[in-house]
Amino acid sequence: MAETYVRKEMQMGLGEAIKRHNLLHKTITSGVASQVQRDEYDLITEALNRIELPLGFDCDGDGIPDTIEIFAKTAKTSCCRIIETKSPRKKTSSGRKPIKKKKRSRG
Repeated sequence: MAETYVRKEMQMGLGEAIKRHNLLHKTITSGVASQVQRDEYDLITEALNRIELPLGFDCDGDGIPDTIEIFAKTAKTSCCRIIETKSPRKKTSSGRKPIKKKKRSRG
């Protein structure tokens, strides 16, 4: 007797997931979504939230990620920008960028 295979999960590209999520969001906010569509929206939201992005916030414009507390204080002004956090740079006690010594060429 042959066994039947029941697929229990599916793969969806990130772009496709975002596109579907946006479409479902529009349907839900228009007030015409079915419960199945609302459930699908929740499932996609849960799946998207499993992807974590390393974000930093630069609120004083020095190119170095600031603390979350500074972001919370300035969030109302929209002056913070999102920056990449893979940088090894850290804030110095003065808040200024450390100065790199240049090698002098003798010629």
